[in-house]
Amino acid sequence: MVLFSYTLSVKQYSNYLNDIPRYGLGIVFLWFGIDKFFIHEFYLTWFSATERVRVFLPFEDLSLSIYVIGIVELVFAALLFTGVKIRWVSVGVIIFLLVILLTAQYPSSFPQDIGLLGIAGLLVLTNVTWKKAETEKFLKFLWVIRYSIAAVLFLWAADHIVNINRHIGWLQLSSPLTKGLAANEVNSFLVAIFVVEMVLGGMIALGKISLTKFA
Repeated sequence: MVLFSYTLSVKQYSNYLNDIPRYGLGIVFLWFGIDKFFIHEFYLTWFSATERVRVFLPFEDLSLSIYVIGIVELVFAALLFTGVKIRWVSVGVIIFLLVILLTAQYPSSFPQDIGLLGIAGLLVLTNVTWKKAETEKFLKFLWVIRYSIAAVLFLWAADHIVNINRHIGWLQLSSPLTKGLAANEVNSFLVAIFVVEMVLGGMIALGKISLTKFA
């Protein structure tokens, strides 16, 4: 009887777990939306130094454009958290992320935002919120996240080898784990990261690592 009650309880609340990708995406937009206000000067400097960004800015005034982008990101976050018109909101998120990929480009946006595109794509396909969760439908399209995560891992693995000197310099200057290490030691560290990324990416792509029943 206790086991039966537990099973019912799990089934009752398991649909909430379908919302994890939606909440995760919402947290990302909330974070970067707040960022546009709290570290406004950083974005102002970056936008000023990046000519291609100006093509997509809503206003000539850079400062105003940054605030507007921040508001848009906060609106996306609020809609993702509430689950209002989730499919259409996710389409908007995909368009927004594609613009970010085109403007921020490598290494500011690409390839990591591919993972976010995968989550948004899953939400478009499933249109899931906990109130109308269809776990079978959710699991059917889980491959979208799986392949997008694998793609991010493969692309970063390739980048750690192709642009190894840039990564060595960055790690020696910025990372508390490797700051002060010799170049050959950081090089070995990057090779280890490359191997881990390739192995994880391969196992995820092939389905050898379960993302658990609910992503």
